[in-house]
Amino acid sequence: MVNVAQWKVDRVNNLTESIASSPVIGIVEIHGIPAKQFAKMRARLRGSVTLYVTKVTLIHRAIDNVAENRPGLDELKALATGQIGLVTTEENPFKLYKMMEKTKTPSPAKGGELAPNDIVIKAGDTSFKPGPVIREFQQVGIPAVIERGKVTIKKKKVLVKEGEPIPKD
Repeated sequence: MVNVAQWKVDRVNNLTESIASSPVIGIVEIHGIPAKQFAKMRARLRGSVTLYVTKVTLIHRAIDNVAENRPGLDELKALATGQIGLVTTEENPFKLYKMMEKTKTPSPAKGGELAPNDIVIKAGDTSFKPGPVIREFQQVGIPAVIERGKVTIKKKKVLVKEGEPIPKD
């Protein structure tokens, strides 16, 4: 017999109970969300939505425990891969979607990720003082010059198109 940590058993039981008692269940991808943004998202959803973040295998086991009584959970289980959260609520699914969309906030682009939309550098003054930043701008193809003691972008430039990987530099 395999010894399973008690916290895992408790977590699966808790998830199973929540899945069984909630009319609406969902999977949310949380990969790449900074902790500060994630905490704000949780705070906005608190009270009407329960968001569980735990090991995917524990979520799978909980879904397996309830799957016989809830049609469609096998399809949900197939989506439960990677860094995810399990959402349970009494809310209408459409209202839940709107609530989740409202928690979205823009975040800085990181190298290696796919661009969620075009990354555009607009023409005009910046807050940067003259220095090495001009060389960095020019290395990535942004036309920058020094005007009135500040770095100025000469013309609008699309750095990365939507869906393309963001370069590390």
